[in-house]
Amino acid sequence: MKFKEILKDKLKRKYEFTLKASELNRDVDQQLEKEQPSIQMKGFRKGKVPVSLLKKMHGETLLSEAMKRATDTAVKNHFDKEKDKPAYEPKIELLNKEWKVGDDVQLSIEYECMPVIPKFDLSKLVLEKQIAEPDKKSLDDAMNNVRESSLDYRPVKDGNKSKKKDQVTLDFEGFKDGKPFENGSSKDFPLVLGSNNFIPGFEDQLIGLKKNEEKVVKVTFPENYGNQELSGKDVEFKCKIKEVLSPVLPKVDDELAKKFGLEGLKQLKENLEKQVETEFEQAARVLLKKQLMDKLEKELKFELPESLVTTEANSIAMKKDKIDSNSASPDQTANVTNEDRKIAERRVRVGLFFAEFGIENKLDLNEAELNTAFEDESKKYPGQEQDYLKFIKSNPQAQQAIRGPLFEEKVVNSILETVTLKEKKLSVEKFKEQMEKLN
Repeated sequence: MKFKEILKDKLKRKYEFTLKASELNRDVDQQLEKEQPSIQMKGFRKGKVPVSLLKKMHGETLLSEAMKRATDTAVKNHFDKEKDKPAYEPKIELLNKEWKVGDDVQLSIEYECMPVIPKFDLSKLVLEKQIAEPDKKSLDDAMNNVRESSLDYRPVKDGNKSKKKDQVTLDFEGFKDGKPFENGSSKDFPLVLGSNNFIPGFEDQLIGLKKNEEKVVKVTFPENYGNQELSGKDVEFKCKIKEVLSPVLPKVDDELAKKFGLEGLKQLKENLEKQVETEFEQAARVLLKKQLMDKLEKELKFELPESLVTTEANSIAMKKDKIDSNSASPDQTANVTNEDRKIAERRVRVGLFFAEFGIENKLDLNEAELNTAFEDESKKYPGQEQDYLKFIKSNPQAQQAIRGPLFEEKVVNSILETVTLKEKKLSVEKFKEQMEKLN
């Protein structure tokens, strides 16, 4: 079948082609003749229903199926001949809008091609692996984080007011329109001021209060609050402060270590040193990967499918604007900036190269790797692991969200085995500066 070229601009393509009515009709007749022997109808013996009657009854449906088959075959043959790989589902339109049975079917097909990825000698790529060894300050900071996570609280002196980071013990009761609401009260509730565990604005209003003081706290529940009866509603809480306690950092000793199930301080220090070393190694990997992406973006030159760039840019903007792409309405659009588009072009360019590299080097993920990744992901939901695994295995989109980054890491690992790597030792200060630039 001949395809007439209408547009060939960079990666954009548009063609017109025709399905002959005579060939479609022949397809319908062949289907009817094939099915006739098994058809039984009242008034006729099995297999003796006239083809003309069957065509009158089922011809429209069979013609529609024949048109689809003919279109699919023509499009496939066209792609094979032109060696085109569409970047998205091709747009096929009927050109003769007044078409009726017996007419030829005139169609157009419009799409963007996937680009030809140029060959690139990765062995000529030189990358600098920036590394640093943990210093005393890094280890001290890690120890302070441990102490912060295991604070002791002691009562303040009588008459002292509560401050941010203090823990108050309080009784409270919530009211909406002057009436108590369900699950809105508690006794002897411990609350760290500034922890943001309560409704926005609640904790701030308890700062500056003394033991035995009472206060009516006025807040508005968030619009997306789980309880629809309270969502977006103004409420009041009658609060009484029963105790004010200030945080005290625990001593660095064996007792602190035992709070974390360790034998003593020596083991705690060893664990923290390993933890900090791991964090530095992971940071070095992030810096190296960023450098690889930058160099590939600079070296790789090929046209990008506009559709892929637009989709990626919109996704970036949606995340930035905190719009859920799965629940967004069809007419909801994100504010795509030039920076969003620049990032999108980089991701698409490198992503297409990675995909091609993975195919050429047979780096696809095997079932064992995927199952391990799914199980690791399910561990983020304690108590619901099996339910989450079922969800993943029945949801292709969820699988791709896990598979994509996993495949990318596999490709990056393979590329890093090919390029020339040079190590560069940095001070911890300079190393952290490099990391901050990424953020």
